[in-house]
Amino acid sequence: MNREEARLELDATTLRPQDASPEARAMAGSDPELAAWLEKRTAFDEQVAEAFAATIPAGLREDILKNARRPARPRVRWVLPVVAAAAAAVAVGWTLFWPATSDMPAWQAESLAAVTKVEYGVSSVHPAHDLESIKKMLVADQSPTPAHLPGSVEAMPVRACKCIQVAGHAASIICFEIAPGKEAHLVVVDSTGLPDVPPQLQPQFKACKKWNTASWSDGNQTFLLATTADVSVLKKLFGLV
Repeated sequence: MNREEARLELDATTLRPQDASPEARAMAGSDPELAAWLEKRTAFDEQVAEAFAATIPAGLREDILKNARRPARPRVRWVLPVVAAAAAAVAVGWTLFWPATSDMPAWQAESLAAVTKVEYGVSSVHPAHDLESIKKMLVADQSPTPAHLPGSVEAMPVRACKCIQVAGHAASIICFEIAPGKEAHLVVVDSTGLPDVPPQLQPQFKACKKWNTASWSDGNQTFLLATTADVSVLKKLFGLV
């Protein structure tokens, strides 16, 4: 069993860890990166499960069992309400974690939403430990590659990257380790024609729920750096603490 096979198995059993094979559990115990991913993924699934529990009507299980004993045709009468309830619970669950605020520009809101999915393991990334190799990967994919990074941003240890779209513009995410056990996610957007971009080389700081962010522009690129670490850790990267 390789890491990806173990990850897929563990991903399917986050709420039932006893159902994972001993080999997958052993790999999670010996692989720090896989263990960190599993911890985040499990926390996310548990929180969404709580949202489901708070949204599903009382007695739904009994109604399902009762209707399941009826002939096949009438079953359509309860399938749709169940699907609707599940869809509503998923929507409520994501609403709880939606990081954006109403006063954010669209590109910032989409960037932070993409970062949140990466943070909780909902969105896959390409593991990497070298910024230069990440830049080559992004160039090959024709995704934005940071030309310049201010302060100590470029000196942070690299963890992964991902190519995305933000407000209809090509973008990329580079994941760093900003502090022990804490990540920072840098979104780089091709800002040609992008509205509401921040000032050139002047970081703007903002707190959004559990996130602290810094945004700035450099030429035709716009950046959002987001982390759950304390804002002082974020500002230190820019020499402001």
